[in-house]
Amino acid sequence: MATVGKDIADKIANGDGYYADDPRVVRIVEYTDMGGKQAYGIEYEGQLGKYHESPYVGKPMVYWQAE
Repeated sequence: MATVGKDIADKIANGDGYYADDPRVVRIVEYTDMGGKQAYGIEYEGQLGKYHESPYVGKPMVYWQAE
């Protein structure tokens, strides 16, 4: 799973899903990790739903999504 901090998540969202020369991100999911910290999961085309409720992903919610 590709997980980033809030600063990178914001850069991706502000760049409309683009960051450096990476493929376009289609959704960022904010969740609580096993340690109780906020984390941001990156989903690319064909990966939607990768960050679903599990022991590793708590309270997932869409932080940003491409239109």
